Amino acid sequence: MKSTEFSFTLHNTKFYGKYFLPENPRAFIVLVHGMGEHSARYETFVIPQLLKAGYGVITFDHFGHGKTEGIRGHNPGYDAVLDSVETVLEKGKEIFGNIPAFLYGHSMGGNVVINYPMRRKSDLKGVIATSPFLGLAFQPPAWKLKVARWLGKIFPKMTMSNELDVEAISHDKKV
Repeated sequence: MKSTEFSFTLHNTKFYGKYFLPENPRAFIVLVHGMGEHSARYETFVIPQLLKAGYGVITFDHFGHGKTEGIRGHNPGYDAVLDSVETVLEKGKEIFGNIPAFLYGHSMGGNVVINYPMRRKSDLKGVIATSPFLGLAFQPPAWKLKVARWLGKIFPKMTMSNELDVEAISHDKKV
């Protein structure tokens, strides 16, 4: 599986990206990972399957995730996240040429790829969202929300635990 790394700077942040180019791709897919993970997590199964099916793949690590700079769990705002997707889509067109483009997102990435075509003009051919984050799985206590809003005004880059059980993400200990 041949790949090429690249980087770009956006919102004063250096991003890490990577693309995978099959022979004669029929389309390319921008893969958008979920919260608390990174793009390399998809290299053992998802990306090889997409390549085998004839799709080029381009992916990147979100603000503060994987090999991208930034405070873990912090980004400058939702529009900045959409800007990063737009930048990678443009990079994909530069690499893959004039072939159809799709977005694929999982979890938080699923939320992003669903919202991207609703908020930005694009010529996407489709969106694939697996387990998209559409709402909280539980309602946090009101006091915690109040404290978080208050702290967010004073310390905008402060992060709090997302309380995800990392043991439940995969049965493979290497992951």
